[in-house]
Amino acid sequence: MNKTTEALGRLERAVARLEKVATRLADGDKTRHGALATMKADYAALVATTETVAVRLDAAIGRLDRALEG
Repeated sequence: MNKTTEALGRLERAVARLEKVATRLADGDKTRHGALATMKADYAALVATTETVAVRLDAAIGRLDRALEG
């Protein structure tokens, strides 16, 4: 029975290590997904800002063209 008890102890320790690694991997996935969501939100904000700047620049250029022609 001694060998069986030792084997069972080793198995329990191995399973505990596997569970610990699985938990770390799952936490890492959550972190990566959170970071990706943050980057996507930042990108969307930058796109909106870029569109606003483009519209304002077009309007300013149009006003300058009219002023120079006028």
